[in-house]
Amino acid sequence: MIDSLQSPGGNTPRTAEPIATDWCVITGPPSAGKTSVLDALAARGHRIVGETARAHIETLSKSPAEIAVDAALQVEIQHAIVSRQHAVENGLHPAHTLFLDRALPDSLAYFRRLKLPETDVIRRATTYRYRHVFYLEGLPLARDGLRFEDDGEARALGEQIIAAYVSIGYAPIRVPAFAELPLAQSIARRMTFVLAHRAGGAKRLSPIVANRA
Repeated sequence: MIDSLQSPGGNTPRTAEPIATDWCVITGPPSAGKTSVLDALAARGHRIVGETARAHIETLSKSPAEIAVDAALQVEIQHAIVSRQHAVENGLHPAHTLFLDRALPDSLAYFRRLKLPETDVIRRATTYRYRHVFYLEGLPLARDGLRFEDDGEARALGEQIIAAYVSIGYAPIRVPAFAELPLAQSIARRMTFVLAHRAGGAKRLSPIVANRA
């Protein structure tokens, strides 16, 4: 069967089989410390792809409180993030070694949270096959002017993110917070943990694509 999507860098239609990549996803609940770990990886010379969701929300003239009470705006934001993230991933070369700050399956968790039709998100989220998915365990929620979840919502969302990746065939690797260590040491330990598991080889599972829309 021929999918309507195009192959990276060309106009030839590709088959529906996910394209294997050398990309690792760094995900987690809100305030998991992803940025700190990704910054540490970048400082070591690794190539990083920034978070599309944050970039999009920063373009809006809306406060977290305004977003939290506007269900229609939340739906609009999630659709925009999916489109932007899909465009970003289509612009990457599958053979390049990259660390992504979230990926399309994260959007699947948000769509399910908002009870939105998810068929198109699943299709997009299974375009590529990530080498590894690393789930950073949560830290105390930090208010940064963009987040509108409370601690309980952040924890619940984190579990929904894991469930989204599992539902399409991934086995996310949980990265401990190492919260007992000073901040700089915990970031270094998490980065070392990620790099050690990445070097241990890829684990790719067959996608499990179910239409739950």
